[in-house]
Amino acid sequence: MKTFSFINKKGGVGKTTITVNMAYAIAESCDLRVLVIDNDDQGNDSQFFDADPERSLADILLGKADIQEVIQPTRYSNIDIVASGAALLDANVAVIKDEEIVQQNILKESLERIAANYDVCLIDNPPTINASVINALVASDEVIIVTTPDIYGIRGVSQMADYIEAIKEYNAALRFRGCLLNKFSSTPHGFRCIELLKSQFPLFRTRIRYTKDKLEASAEERKSIFEYSPNCGFTRDLVQFLKELLAGE
Repeated sequence: MKTFSFINKKGGVGKTTITVNMAYAIAESCDLRVLVIDNDDQGNDSQFFDADPERSLADILLGKADIQEVIQPTRYSNIDIVASGAALLDANVAVIKDEEIVQQNILKESLERIAANYDVCLIDNPPTINASVINALVASDEVIIVTTPDIYGIRGVSQMADYIEAIKEYNAALRFRGCLLNKFSSTPHGFRCIELLKSQFPLFRTRIRYTKDKLEASAEERKSIFEYSPNCGFTRDLVQFLKELLAGE
C-alpha cells in the first residue's frame, strides 16, 4: 500500500475536493483498492462518502478500537474510509498529553496491519499541525502540498515545507513529492505564482484549473466530478495529475 498525504497550513485550497475525487479516479479508472483517511475534524470527506463519524480516527488514536473496527465501506466497492468528526479535537489533545505512548507512530502501526488490503491510502489533512497530522506524515510515503495561486497559499507552502523536513526525524523515508497548484486561472498573476513556486519548491507540471460551480454541485449531490461532469476542466486536469503522480517521477 502506497500512502499519500495532501496538506497545507492554509485552508480553502481544495485538499478535500482533490482527495475524494482522486480516490474515485484511482478506484474506478485504475481498478485499485483505496483507503481514504479523513484527518480533519470538520469531516468533509466523511460527509461525501456518507460515513458514520461515531466510528472514527479518534478511536484509533485513543486506542479505543483497532483500525479494522473503524474502517467503513462506501457506496463505491473499491473505496473504504476511516471517518472523522468533532471527537478528533479531543483526541488530539489527549494524545499530546499522554507521555506513556509513542505518540507519532499510532497511525503508522495501525496502517501496517491492514496494508495488504489496499493498494493506495489517501490522507486528507487539516490546515494545522497537531498530533493527528504528525501521525499522518509519519505514516505517509509521500506528501503533496496543495496550494492556490495567491500569496497566502504560497506562504502556507513555505511553512509546510519546513515542517515536512522536520518530521523526517520520525520518518526518514518521507518524500515531499511537490506542490499541486489548484484553482488556477491563466492570468499574468497565475503565471507569476507558478514561477515563484518553481523557484523554491518542486512543482507538479499539472495545474488544476479553477472550476467552481460544477464542483459545488457534484459535492451537493454526493457525486464525484467524474460522474457529474466527466469532461469539465477540473476532471481533465485531475486525470493528468493522477498520471503524473502514479508515474512516480
